[in-house]
Amino acid sequence: MESLQTLVRNLAIIILMANFLEMLLPSKSMQGFVKLIMGLFVISAVLGPVISLLHLPQNLSVPAWTEVNSHDMPVLAGNNGLQAGRDAVQEQFKLILKNQIEALVLGVKGVEKTDVEIQFEESAGGLMDQPRVAQVNILVNSDQTEIKSVEPINVGKSGGQSQSDSQSQPQSERTQTIQERVSALLQIPKDRISVTEN
Repeated sequence: MESLQTLVRNLAIIILMANFLEMLLPSKSMQGFVKLIMGLFVISAVLGPVISLLHLPQNLSVPAWTEVNSHDMPVLAGNNGLQAGRDAVQEQFKLILKNQIEALVLGVKGVEKTDVEIQFEESAGGLMDQPRVAQVNILVNSDQTEIKSVEPINVGKSGGQSQSDSQSQPQSERTQTIQERVSALLQIPKDRISVTEN
């Protein structure tokens, strides 16, 4: 009986508000919107007591606003899940860094193609800790139209250049530029960046 009285009272208030708003509106074009909104209020006023009368559960929560329980995220549950989650985050971070370095290297004059390999330091950081870069290996393919300078030929040495001579040769300007740019991007020393030109 009480729910019927509440329903009648709510409907009377909604209808009075609708009539009052219709009188305030200057044009008839807005009256359609007011009738629509007030119709929705009437439907909700009628459904409230009907739902409580039928004892139906009301789920008024918005799924996007509900809290996430740990069982909703099986990847992060337990130690194995935590390691799997950390590995997934590191792989995604590695892919982002690789794309950034490739774009940076392709911006260097004379570079046609590049391949980047990144290695992270082993650390016991958390899931969201940024991994530290241990080594970056960059393979650079030069433009085919570029003319390479002729290396000096030493007469009198048998077997060509020795291994120590080839390692002591100064790096090319392109290699130094790539190392400087990648070092500035990653904030790591140049000795962790290996550049190989083809």
